[in-house]
Amino acid sequence: MGIRSVAVYSEADRYSAHVAAADSAVALEGNTPGETYLRGDLIIAAATSQNVEAIIPGYGFLSENSDFAVQCEAAGICFIGPTPEQMHQLGLKHIAYEVAASADVPLLPHSGLLTDIEKAKLEAKIVGYPVILKSTAGAGGMGIMLCTDENQLFSRFSEVKRAATKFYSDDGVYLERYIDDARHIEVQIFGDGHGHVIALNERDCSLQRRHQKIVEETPPPNLSDEVRVCLRDAAVRLGTSVKYRSAGTVEFVYDRTCNEFYFLEVNCRLQVEHPVTELVYGIDLVEWMVSLAAGQPPRALYSPPIPKGVAIEVRLCSEEPLRNFEPSSGTLSQYQPNVVEVLAPGTYTTIQDYPGRVNHWDVGVSPSGPMDDYAFRLANRLVGNAENAAGLECTLVGPSLRFHASTIIAITGATMSPMLDGISVDLWKPIPVKAGQILKLEKSTSGCRTYIAVQGGFDVPIYLGSRSTFVLGKFGGYAGRILKSGDMLFIDKCISDSIQSNVSDALIPHYPAEGEEWQVGVLYGPHGAPDFFMSDYINQFFDTIWQVHHNSNRLGVRLLGPKPTWSRSDGGEAGLHPSNIHDCEYAVGSINFTGDTPIILTQDGPSLGGFVCLVTIAKAELWKIGQVKPNDRIRFFPITFDQALALEHDQDKSLATLTSSTTSIPLSLLSSSTSTTFECILAQLLSTATRPTVVYRQAGDHYILIEYGAMQLDLRYRFRVHLLMEELRDHHPVNGILELAPGVRSLQIRYDSRVIHQQQLIVALLAAEDRLPTEESDICVKSRIVYLPLAIEDSATLDAVKRYRETVKESAPWLPNNVDFIQRINGLPSRDDVRRIVFDASYLVLGLGDVYLGAPCAVPIDPRHRLLTSKYNPARTFTAEGTVGIGGVYMCIYGMDSPGGYQLIGRTLPIWNTFVNNTAFEDGHPWLLRFFDQVRFYPVEEKELSIQRDAFRQGRLSVRIVQDNVFNLGEYNAFLKRESESIANFTAKQAAAFAEEVSHWQLDDSRDRKYTVTNGHDIAETQQVIDGQVNVIADICGSVWKILVEEEGMVEMNAPVITLEAMKMELTVRSPIAGRVCSVLCHTGQLVAAGDVLLRIEPVEQ
Repeated sequence: MGIRSVAVYSEADRYSAHVAAADSAVALEGNTPGETYLRGDLIIAAATSQNVEAIIPGYGFLSENSDFAVQCEAAGICFIGPTPEQMHQLGLKHIAYEVAASADVPLLPHSGLLTDIEKAKLEAKIVGYPVILKSTAGAGGMGIMLCTDENQLFSRFSEVKRAATKFYSDDGVYLERYIDDARHIEVQIFGDGHGHVIALNERDCSLQRRHQKIVEETPPPNLSDEVRVCLRDAAVRLGTSVKYRSAGTVEFVYDRTCNEFYFLEVNCRLQVEHPVTELVYGIDLVEWMVSLAAGQPPRALYSPPIPKGVAIEVRLCSEEPLRNFEPSSGTLSQYQPNVVEVLAPGTYTTIQDYPGRVNHWDVGVSPSGPMDDYAFRLANRLVGNAENAAGLECTLVGPSLRFHASTIIAITGATMSPMLDGISVDLWKPIPVKAGQILKLEKSTSGCRTYIAVQGGFDVPIYLGSRSTFVLGKFGGYAGRILKSGDMLFIDKCISDSIQSNVSDALIPHYPAEGEEWQVGVLYGPHGAPDFFMSDYINQFFDTIWQVHHNSNRLGVRLLGPKPTWSRSDGGEAGLHPSNIHDCEYAVGSINFTGDTPIILTQDGPSLGGFVCLVTIAKAELWKIGQVKPNDRIRFFPITFDQALALEHDQDKSLATLTSSTTSIPLSLLSSSTSTTFECILAQLLSTATRPTVVYRQAGDHYILIEYGAMQLDLRYRFRVHLLMEELRDHHPVNGILELAPGVRSLQIRYDSRVIHQQQLIVALLAAEDRLPTEESDICVKSRIVYLPLAIEDSATLDAVKRYRETVKESAPWLPNNVDFIQRINGLPSRDDVRRIVFDASYLVLGLGDVYLGAPCAVPIDPRHRLLTSKYNPARTFTAEGTVGIGGVYMCIYGMDSPGGYQLIGRTLPIWNTFVNNTAFEDGHPWLLRFFDQVRFYPVEEKELSIQRDAFRQGRLSVRIVQDNVFNLGEYNAFLKRESESIANFTAKQAAAFAEEVSHWQLDDSRDRKYTVTNGHDIAETQQVIDGQVNVIADICGSVWKILVEEEGMVEMNAPVITLEAMKMELTVRSPIAGRVCSVLCHTGQLVAAGDVLLRIEPVEQ
């Protein structure tokens, strides 16, 4: 109609369709309807601020509020709808009855407005039970209840009055006779306000649920023409009697037993079901309302068209049949009754599949999948599933599940004492389950993770090729999260009837008992001695029995042991610490040194980063890491590629045949491995006039890391990586190569060693290198320019630094303020210079996934914009999504809430959009940036950024992207030559400041207290047994998260008393008896080991 529209919305409706459809929108402060949509003063204030001429109130809230209509007129704003007087006469049902009676419209026996329950009881006796108790101002089925006797009337009277107040700001209620065998028929009317009223057919709304209309149909079926004419005539008489204006609906109840109808109510507004009338008449009732309000009544009002056809509207209700049809909110993907119901979720239970979300490593998407893929695959094999069927992974404490369909399950992995309807069942065997049975798993007594496979697998949506849950990224699995009580897990169709009943005992792995150690086979590399570590440390690493830190989880397993000795003093351009390198891709299972802290990178670990990796766990050995828990001990043994390949072949054969298997490395193999010479460099090409040095590093038995040139930033190396990727991907693909993932000066090759041997792949890679072009000046790549807002040092950024100081490390060169550190280490005059350089820089994206989900590893194109920093040591445990950091000379935007090590400077827009609901995310990909994009920041305040972040996430805001831009390496080299003197002056000053910072930075030789397990030393004096008191002990290594009792307080048997935090999970310690708490022997934040006494309880007779 060419009319500008303004919407109002509450915070909960910020992204609703009406907000997006309007030309502009105004937020109403508040959360509840009473604070927002029922506040006429706020709505009129919003309208006045936008110079609004008219208000159309919609379906509910104030749409039938005569006081609001009066307020609009007083403010000089046209109310599009009936007059205030008409709403008062017809909108309040007890008054509408009087108007209907005067218009000779048939009425049901009813009461007047009821002041109290005693009046209601009296009127109900007159009307006769059963009665309907209704809100006089109500509509839409709310504020209405059936009362079959006086007891129900008494109990429901106040409830209906409260609902009326909440939804309509009017607590008036009345009674009317209830008709059991009735149809609900309504007539659409429209009047010009001067006495001309027409009826636009009838609608049948009889099919209802909880007083909400489910199906609306026009014309009503099985209703005689005679009755229809009488209905329309009655509706017109009623409307004409008050000279009704605009759209309205007269509702009737039709008694099928006597073919009589009675007046029910008038809705003095447009109704939700109005489209069915529009469809059969070919009109637009909203347009009629607006035109009439503008003084231009529609011509069709005086000569209405003839209705044609039938129209039906339905309401879709999301309800859960297995939970008494209670409402079920969320995104509807599918429904089928073949489900497993989660009664209790356990500590950390997720849906996973094998091999997980592969082939997105190059953009920072972790594979996820089972931590112990051996146990998981065997569980699927036992129930006849395909290898990639989705199952459950349960950590430390298992779930309770009710099966609503008969099926076959298998339970493998950690021992969690499974019980089916209270009867113990075996692990590592198929188990028949009947519909209605309950499976309960307890706390693990051996191992860490248990797997449950169900025949057919769990049917959840596939995201990026997998059903696996990535909790940190909030996608995959069941709603992208751990399971909760009440979740319903659909079971997929079974594709096989083949169930294995007998399995060899040799298939069942041994999990080390207390005092024993895990023996894990690893391959040396990609980073070793003498390039990064001292040779003596390599021997020390393999001789050490490492301890698993309590803060280990699916992202990585943190290890406690001797501090490494480094062969270099720092990481040069990559950072102050010798562990720092130019960002490269990581292999799953690599042991990454984040500063001095070794961490095993596991299924949900990062793909790209700037720290060295000493060894990589063999693929067939990686399952063991899925079963280690806090305080476990691990010893690593070096093995060769061929030994690792033999182990994988053996494992595959065992799973295929379910016959004898060697699921751990034989001691004889370990002994022979120690006498073998191990090298992490597989091949090396020396530099020539047209090619830099090329080093081929071993990164386990499924990865090779190729590095170009010296360990310094040179964009020529990244372009060399780009050429090699094109060669291997587009020109001469190599069978067996699965994925190519670039870093700053490196390319990681993921390959299937069962298809192509490591040495065969090296030969193919050397040949590919020889085919690469030699002329640099001709190399060009597409380089979009992406403009992003940046709020410097916003609250989320500062909070992350504060949290680090409180939970990880209190003091460090980069503390208390990262920007101050960046200024100092780069020799800049002021903090403003840091800000200026950040906004002047154009950051070239060299890698993606630097700390997950499309996070860029980007470098300023102009060397004078390269701020040199160190990385956190140890790393942060938390960084907010969208935070911008600088590490070495690289800029990163964190794609999700995650750990991290970069120095933090501010925050920008989300660069990952899970459901791709913003057109800035092209080609259906949830990651915003591409290789060789240029990111340029512009300043915004935090408040404005917060608004932009929400809008961008929901697709309401786009970003400026220059598409037709090219980066020419030859032109760039010419630029460097022209500006060489200025660049040299900048880097010399920077280097001097860097050297000064290094000189007074004394690395802490002792492990940070937050990363040292006490093993009870600080509470050793509390470990003794005291007569008459029961010790409550920790059964796992962790941190005391919450103390739930006080000394002298009483506790019940099995009541929660302490909450421990381990592996990023909360684990409840319960009282073994009922009694009095004598002493609490721990404090919040304290690290405890398994066996430590936490408190003492004196038994009390019950």
